[in-house]
Amino acid sequence: MIASSFFALAVLPSALGLPAVKLPYERRYDECTTRSKRMSWTNLTSTEKIEYLNADLCLISSPPKSGLPGAKNRWDELQYVHIAQTDYVHGVGAFLPFHRYYMKVHEHVLRTECNYTGPIPYWDEPADIGKINEAAVFDTETGFGGNGTGAAGCVTDGPFANLTLRLQVDLTTEEYCLSRFFNDRALAQGARANVDACMAKDKFTDAWNCLEAGPHGAGHGGVSGTMVNPFTSPGDPIFFLHHGYLDKLWWDWQSANLSTRLTEIGGNNTQRGPGFGGFPGGGFGPFPGGDNSSFPFPPGFPPTNGSNPFPFPFPGQNRTLNKAFTDYFNDGGNTTTLNHTLWSGGIMENVTIADVMDPRGGFVCTEYF
Repeated sequence: MIASSFFALAVLPSALGLPAVKLPYERRYDECTTRSKRMSWTNLTSTEKIEYLNADLCLISSPPKSGLPGAKNRWDELQYVHIAQTDYVHGVGAFLPFHRYYMKVHEHVLRTECNYTGPIPYWDEPADIGKINEAAVFDTETGFGGNGTGAAGCVTDGPFANLTLRLQVDLTTEEYCLSRFFNDRALAQGARANVDACMAKDKFTDAWNCLEAGPHGAGHGGVSGTMVNPFTSPGDPIFFLHHGYLDKLWWDWQSANLSTRLTEIGGNNTQRGPGFGGFPGGGFGPFPGGDNSSFPFPPGFPPTNGSNPFPFPFPGQNRTLNKAFTDYFNDGGNTTTLNHTLWSGGIMENVTIADVMDPRGGFVCTEYF
């Protein structure tokens, strides 16, 4: 569990900018004039791909702006936001809404701070099952670079070659490399048949659990390395394309019954398991396709580059809740509601789950292609 002494999460609630409970829920963003486009990486032109990669590189080279401790650039600050609240945005009802919000935060800084004007890409993962090494998204010229090398799996080619990350799971700092250990067997758990099983779920809580345990775990496990660490995974720029795909799946599920699913939310606000495959109250659920002992970790895993991929207690161990989060979720209890506050460390304004339920709406303001 992350120590309660990090950043300002141990200080007054007002420092977080979290509002007092207000019922019923209220959307603050109703109008959207020009929606951004979200498209599969393979449908971007070579020029659009390079422009997007350069925008991420811009964030990596830009100084920090939000005053988050230990951050040396804007990329660190984005990663900090995820690390700080990993236990409260995985295996909980806010999992899908938070990551939709987090995607928007990333898009916001790309556009406002790095002048990016193109589409926001996602990774169509089922198309690359069985051939992840050949995936266009990992091209070394017009993609995110390839597999890692050596015992630590450090990425040494492509635009993010030799990228240095520094934030640890407890928000201390110690430099380590961006790492990958491609794993086709893990990615295969995101096959279309498994996605279709999630799409067939009638209730939000069932669909969320299915998506988090299946396609979500498959994408992280397929890339592995930095991406398999539930806390620090946003250090790999491919994270945002993976979660763009996952958000598209949630939107596809919502679109099948908009009258109900644009307001359907639920689940607990706290959990006992790690970030991938956890279920409300169920602790550490197995990775997709089998028990944890059979999950196909590659040779040399866990990586020895200073980034522990499993920095969480095992089921049954006591966990200490950080009240700087739990007291100010704005739900009035442990059940996730549309009032639930989404937080990004001051990089962008706090919003509620209600504000992100419809990605076409005023806050997210996007459409999928």
